[in-house]
Amino acid sequence: MKLRPGAKPHLRTPFAWRGGRVLQLFAGLVLALGLAACSEEEAPLEKQKVHPVKLLSLSDEGGGVIQRYPGVVEASERSNLSFRIGGELRELKVQAGQEVEKGELIARLDDRDARSELNNARSSFNLAQATYKRMKYSVEKGAISRARFDEAQAEFQSAQAQYSQAQDQLSYTYLKAPYDGVIARVPVDNYQVVAAQETIAVLQQPGQIDVIFNMPERQVRAIDRERAEAGRLEDAALAWVRFGSGESRYPARYKEHDTSASEGSLSYEVTLTLPEPQDITVLSGMSATVELDMQQLTAATQGQWRVPIEAVVTQEESPNQAVVWRYVPKGGDAQASESINNDATTDTGSDDGKSEGKQQEAGAQGTVEAVPVTVLQATGEGLVITGELSAGDRLVTAGASRMEAGEPVRPWVKEAGL
Repeated sequence: MKLRPGAKPHLRTPFAWRGGRVLQLFAGLVLALGLAACSEEEAPLEKQKVHPVKLLSLSDEGGGVIQRYPGVVEASERSNLSFRIGGELRELKVQAGQEVEKGELIARLDDRDARSELNNARSSFNLAQATYKRMKYSVEKGAISRARFDEAQAEFQSAQAQYSQAQDQLSYTYLKAPYDGVIARVPVDNYQVVAAQETIAVLQQPGQIDVIFNMPERQVRAIDRERAEAGRLEDAALAWVRFGSGESRYPARYKEHDTSASEGSLSYEVTLTLPEPQDITVLSGMSATVELDMQQLTAATQGQWRVPIEAVVTQEESPNQAVVWRYVPKGGDAQASESINNDATTDTGSDDGKSEGKQQEAGAQGTVEAVPVTVLQATGEGLVITGELSAGDRLVTAGASRMEAGEPVRPWVKEAGL
């Protein structure tokens, strides 16, 4: 190696050489470890061992099997008022919505023909009556035969009947209210020629209404007659009626039913009756929804429960056996679980699938066990099941398909005030 003029040679000691080599090795090791750490995948988080679940509590009140039917409102006391004879309307005194009292005039026909017939019948009656009196006096004196008197007596009685009939015909030209009520409809106009028995006005008596609906044959066949009759006489809550989209429902009683199926269908017309609601306006022809407690009506009051569809699942090892998952609190948490059940509202999910309110995990923990059930029928609110269940049991309603026997869970409840 050549040196520049005036430069001093640089001497490299063995210690310096070894120190530089060590630093190079250390830097390489750090770089390798860094690259190895970056290439490794992130370790998965530990799987959650206690799963929060939504629960549904079975209760005696909630176990009823409620069936719903569309119905139509009608007045309990309803009359189609009409004339017994035909003629021209000369007076129409009422209009729809008008209140009338018993005996009040509704309408009147042209009565000229009826009055003419009445006058003729009155004249014939007066003549026959005078003849009858003379013949009676004469037969007592022996001036006429008994046969002639009998003829005069028959003519008098016939004239009397005709006169009474003419009076009735005149009265038939007047239409009066048979009881206090409200005019629901007037389908005719004044000065119109109407036929006998043609409806002039529809009169309803306020205070009581009927709701008519159709029930399928198989459900009618299952109804217990004694229970249905008891529902008519007692204040048993077997049927309710809802009007429109309101949340209020009104208890109703069974009134009557048809004994023959409706034309073109295997259903029977059933009528319920109830007092007219005071908080809403209900008129004839309005729609209604009838709710029947079929458990009470069919005498099947034990062992049947209505649960959401998502609560009933099957297991891989028994795909043909439906089960529900029952929450089993730990021995020390039983009291806490009961407290949660009483003090908090269990969220079973709204109709649109969105839970209402923020959820929080309850402190009570437990496990779940599978309970075999039999699905009896599907309703608008879920499935009707039967099995070894009782009031107070709490069933998993969300995520039931992912449950396993003995899996630790804790119930989710709504925060207080939500």
